Amino acid sequence: MTPRLGLGGQRGLGLVEVLVAMALGLVILGAVGYLFVGSREMNRTQSDQARMQESARNAMDVLGKALRQAGYKLNVDQPLVDDAIGGVDGGGSGAAAPADSLVVRHDPAWVPDTAVPPNPLLGRESNCEGVTVVSDNLPDAVTGAPPVNVNMVEYGFVVEGGKLLCRADPAAAAGGVVVADNVENMQVTYGIGNGGEAILRYTDAPQPHEFARVAAVRVSLLIRGPSPNIVTGTGQAYTFNGASATSSDGHLRRVVTSTFTVRNQTRWK
Repeated sequence: MTPRLGLGGQRGLGLVEVLVAMALGLVILGAVGYLFVGSREMNRTQSDQARMQESARNAMDVLGKALRQAGYKLNVDQPLVDDAIGGVDGGGSGAAAPADSLVVRHDPAWVPDTAVPPNPLLGRESNCEGVTVVSDNLPDAVTGAPPVNVNMVEYGFVVEGGKLLCRADPAAAAGGVVVADNVENMQVTYGIGNGGEAILRYTDAPQPHEFARVAAVRVSLLIRGPSPNIVTGTGQAYTFNGASATSSDGHLRRVVTSTFTVRNQTRWK
């Protein structure tokens, strides 16, 4: 007859039972860790996607507003002192080509001044760096004829250090204000018009005399995610500047392209 164990003689877990319990615990712990890491990576990816979308929206909003104003004149009977559209082709081809630059100009928009009656030819507008530009085209005191305005509002858009910058002086080699972060490259294509509603051709590098005939501008931005989200060596395939590429640094990429009509240059004499 086997003696029964009392309350003080309970048997403990055997070695096999302990090992099984530890194995189950490790499996559960691994699953929880995997879910935690996956959730963190998903949140980071979603955050990067949101920041890339915000950068693209900010950049295109500012570029679009500037291009829609390009060529605005205080006096339609007078030419602009300089081309409404300009820029420099970065050169090269494919997704790794150097970034282009874009220049946009127009007369400062007219605002009522304190004169009585207000001068309909006086323009006053802030540029992208917040400096007020006042037109210099007051009518001649003797003849009353307004001269060509020489004080233009200028926007010089460049990509440097992963940012889209705007410089009030397009010839400056430094400075400017940040329009959008996470911009890796900008490629600009110009639609040369026929003086009416038709675009004759698109080109990356117009001849100097063709900038006065630019009727549309196509801007393509390569947006780069701020943090690595892709396993190194996997990469992300994308198409930019007419060529396919694959990222190798783990950062997400997004290509955004918009075409803007230069309304004030669709017709000329």
